Amino acid sequence: MELIIHFNKLPEGMDLAGLKSELDYVLEENGWLVGSRQDGESGSVELELEDERLNPKYGILAVKNYLQQRAFAPDTTIELAGMPVGIYE
Repeated sequence: MELIIHFNKLPEGMDLAGLKSELDYVLEENGWLVGSRQDGESGSVELELEDERLNPKYGILAVKNYLQQRAFAPDTTIELAGMPVGIYE
């Protein structure tokens, strides 16, 4: 299952390389980084979560929890199956 994180600005003191490194640690065996882009302050990170025949909810919850703990802005979204959802919803 593909999950895309869309952000307008990274938290203070974080860069895209740091975000990718931390997400790799958070996901462990539940997913992996597929791609990323940054244009100015905004950007996105694309992740592939474990096989959709299994239950990817642990990866989704881990990513959402990580983004909240790192104080990403409320306008940050995660996109699942083409549907964006706020990280604080």
